[in-house]
Amino acid sequence: MDYSCYLNYKVIQKPLNIPDLEVEIGFGRGDFLIKIAKENPEKNFLGFEIAEVSIKKLLKRVNKENIKNVRCVKIDAYWGFQVLLKDNYLNHIYINYPDPFPKKRDTNRRITRKESLYIFAKKLKTGKCIEIRTDHFPFLEYTLNQAKELNCFSISYQKINISQPLTKYEEKWLNMGKDLYHILLRKEKEPEPIKIRTIKEVKHLFPVKLENVKINPFKIENKKIKISQTLNATFFKVWQKDENFLIETVLSENGFVQKFMIIIKKKDNSYIFDVSPFSDVLRTKGVQETVNFVAKQTIKL
Repeated sequence: MDYSCYLNYKVIQKPLNIPDLEVEIGFGRGDFLIKIAKENPEKNFLGFEIAEVSIKKLLKRVNKENIKNVRCVKIDAYWGFQVLLKDNYLNHIYINYPDPFPKKRDTNRRITRKESLYIFAKKLKTGKCIEIRTDHFPFLEYTLNQAKELNCFSISYQKINISQPLTKYEEKWLNMGKDLYHILLRKEKEPEPIKIRTIKEVKHLFPVKLENVKINPFKIENKKIKISQTLNATFFKVWQKDENFLIETVLSENGFVQKFMIIIKKKDNSYIFDVSPFSDVLRTKGVQETVNFVAKQTIKL
């Protein structure tokens, strides 16, 4: 299978430089993304998705149908937009039937919360649009209120009256007589700055070298540790072979979660702490801080 349309955001050159780019957030089976790509061969399309099964289905269809103007990436759009995209870059953003998270306690997980819409607006060209479809009226009301707070969009919505459904699920809902809604957010100006969660990528991760010390990595095994205000690490299994170690690590950096291995190698009278070369990791400031922290914490006093 041709995986050329799959973008590994952890290793590719950033920001992206793909002309005439439009984005779908949460493409599911890929029906809509494939449809608009076929209808607009002169444009390029990028799908954001977090479900592995959806990525595999899209790759299979793109390969089978020889579609050249579709790419996809496996990352939450909140982070993917920040990591991959320049400001004032996108021509269009589509969000089709996102999870409305109907319970009140879960509203901060909605994709149209103010912080997310702010990021999407920053990456969208002025005059271009975010198009959202939903079957959940409370979600529509929430989205309109969040968008109004940013004071950068012209906002409109309407009940959908269509003969050609976007997906099989939309066709099913229409046949059931459900009301479906279309929201259009057109960027008129730049949003006023607000506080958002961010991560900072670094070009290189630098190993930490400790000389003439004894270490005990098992001190942090199966421990959850708050390294800083925005950095929380859980260290699971520690493996040892001779005087070398591997530490299974899960890091939450401002809410951005990564899993990787920290490797400790004995060399002469020194120990070298680094991220395992076999770990697929986005190189961030928090990853570097975690390696530094592990080096300090494992020293035997």
